[in-house]
Amino acid sequence: MDALVICGAAGVGKTSTAHEVSRRLAAGGLAHALVDRDELDRVHPWPLPGLPEWEAARRNLAAMWATYAGLGHHRLVLCGVFADLRQELRWIAEAVPDAAVTVVRLTAPRDVLAFRVRRHGVGGGTRDRLRRSERQQEEIAATDPPGTLVVDTANLPVGAVADRLIALWPAVPGGAAPGGR
Repeated sequence: MDALVICGAAGVGKTSTAHEVSRRLAAGGLAHALVDRDELDRVHPWPLPGLPEWEAARRNLAAMWATYAGLGHHRLVLCGVFADLRQELRWIAEAVPDAAVTVVRLTAPRDVLAFRVRRHGVGGGTRDRLRRSERQQEEIAATDPPGTLVVDTANLPVGAVADRLIALWPAVPGGAAPGGR
């Protein structure tokens, strides 16, 4: 079992990159599952009373991964902010037992984050979302465990970022998804 964990602050390109990695793996005929952490605990109230804030996500990922593994999948692409990466990797390891985990943190400079946050903004609160994204980026960088790979997404098209991640992931034979370009 192999997991590629794509993390980073809001606006760095995690979701777009994860979908492009998935598209390229599929084009190369490489079986995998793609899960966006945001969808694992989209409930109200959140966090669930009396449980750690990551517990719903852990349970849902464990259930999904059991299904995918039962269907023969052995590669997982998982994207999310993962602000406290050390803690989050513990529950990910519980949900995806025996997985070799490759973590790649995506980054972008403030001006790029600001542009992307504004572009994705719905309704008001863009300034607050940008502050939160900047804070997330600082917190994530401060808690990176050893071995965390970092890719700056500034001035790179999503396809180039996906290519870098695929090349860094040992679960992809030869570091490239054939036919993915």
